[in-house]
Amino acid sequence: MSTQHSRSRREFLSKLSSAVGGGAALAVTSGMVQAAPVEQPEKQVDDKPASKGYQRTEHVDTYYRLADF
Repeated sequence: MSTQHSRSRREFLSKLSSAVGGGAALAVTSGMVQAAPVEQPEKQVDDKPASKGYQRTEHVDTYYRLADF
């Protein structure tokens, strides 16, 4: 048997065992970690609307007059 085949098998087994060991460690520790709840600030409700809507003012009338509407 050549040394190349033996070496590749050993590398494969080494990588496989490290992957299995890492996966087992992750599975064991993931059960212990829990996220803490985050408190969200209460939103204040404004009773009045954000804008007053369309208002016909002197400025608007001037625009209409100059634009020939």
